[in-house]
Amino acid sequence: MAAKTYRRAGYDSDLSDAEWELLKPLIYPVDAKRGRGRWRDPDSARACLEAIRYVLKTGCQWSLLPREFPPKSTVHDALARWSQQGLWPRINEALRTRTRLMLKKTPCPAPLSSTARVSKAGSFRL
Repeated sequence: MAAKTYRRAGYDSDLSDAEWELLKPLIYPVDAKRGRGRWRDPDSARACLEAIRYVLKTGCQWSLLPREFPPKSTVHDALARWSQQGLWPRINEALRTRTRLMLKKTPCPAPLSSTARVSKAGSFRL
């Protein structure tokens, strides 16, 4: 049976091609072992990520995902798997590094800077 291909729906939560090219190596590594199911091609991974972003942006229930996205069980499994693999902190690190380089700053804040102190503390102290 041929894998289903997903066409982009044009929602505000959809990834741009530039964003996908940045995240693709993190979400769909070339050298990763492929199992059975919908994880065989990068378009399925992108569709799952866009569905997760859609749920987060709109606040809709999993069961109310539009038909343009993969089934809710596939999307939820992707979210669980990526959370277990620690994907979200790696994405945050990649985006932070890219943004800091675009702003012509060092890739990560200096250890004693105010940014580093606040992030270590986790909250502001009065």
